[in-house]
Amino acid sequence: MAVGFFIACTGSLASCIALPGLDGIYKRYPFVVRIVAGDKMGSGVMVNNSGYALTSWHVVGDDKTAHVTTSDGAEYTGNVLAVDRSKDLALIRVMGGAGEFACAKPGNSIESDDFQIGDAITIAGYPAYADSISPTVSRGFVCAFPTIESVSFIQASAQVYPGSSGGPMINRFGEVIGIVNGKYTNSSTGCTTFATAVDEASNLMHLVYGADNEKTSYTYTTPVKQVPASRICPNVGCKAPGFSLPGLDGEQVAIEACKGRKVLLVFSGSNCAGCSQIAQCVSQIYEAWPEDQLEVMVIVSGESDVVIRKWAAANGIKCNVLLDTEGQAADLYRPAAKPAAYFIDTYGKIKIKKIGILDNCSQEIDALLRLY
Repeated sequence: MAVGFFIACTGSLASCIALPGLDGIYKRYPFVVRIVAGDKMGSGVMVNNSGYALTSWHVVGDDKTAHVTTSDGAEYTGNVLAVDRSKDLALIRVMGGAGEFACAKPGNSIESDDFQIGDAITIAGYPAYADSISPTVSRGFVCAFPTIESVSFIQASAQVYPGSSGGPMINRFGEVIGIVNGKYTNSSTGCTTFATAVDEASNLMHLVYGADNEKTSYTYTTPVKQVPASRICPNVGCKAPGFSLPGLDGEQVAIEACKGRKVLLVFSGSNCAGCSQIAQCVSQIYEAWPEDQLEVMVIVSGESDVVIRKWAAANGIKCNVLLDTEGQAADLYRPAAKPAAYFIDTYGKIKIKKIGILDNCSQEIDALLRLY
């Protein structure tokens, strides 16, 4: 099992010390706190050793004060300094113990070269069912980086429960990358947890690091919207997102209609390296496999139907070529590059994802299809 670590600050943000790995201190997260405001209970994370804690707005609601309990059992009163309903974030200043709180280091929470779909994450918090002083943790992986109502979120597979809201989502370096704010309970993909990207807290964090400004500022905007059902995980192990697109013959093709059959889904195009090769390859697969066992679809996004027709004809593509003119399917599956091949089993789950050119295309794809 890989060993991670997390950062706790004992002085300013710059003076941090590395504590033992996540696996070695499963329930020791000194920067995670329990928050009770009125009849609401949730979690939070210290982001400054002077007692500033981030949490979710719905944990504190309209309350101006909160009771904060640290992982060593110490209890404090906290003032709600500022909230942002649109991002479901709140900043609390804990009174007493200034300079003595362990705090977490914020990390990059936007998709980048060092933070991508599939990366491991940990969530720490105080679920309502847990009576322990120390927070509990769950682990999973990043599924997507959805933007909803102009707010950046991180979608992950780690389990959360009532009381986890406001707790930190932590990357493999021990940095806080998100504040847990919800769970989409009707998803069968396992990628049900959503966290507001910590970068969205920059306005609130300015109150901490800008000029140590402690004035009470309630920046209420609009309530947080419910996460749309369409935002589901496009990764291996998840249920394949549903879509319906027109083919070259004008007929709509829906992936849901393929239930009980394997599906080979390829994102391709007329002008990307290797796209013509893999399109020709999957056409060979299409001819080799019985129609009642395998459905093959080539999806081309963002190109005109005239260009796609010429390209399909020039390459002798015989399987379904679907027109994703508005990028509907590309938005759901988020292929990192083209070509990208998704292998979906008879239960509608993504089993394998391949990005780029396949050296022995038809043999490799045929062998992968026979695995599931």
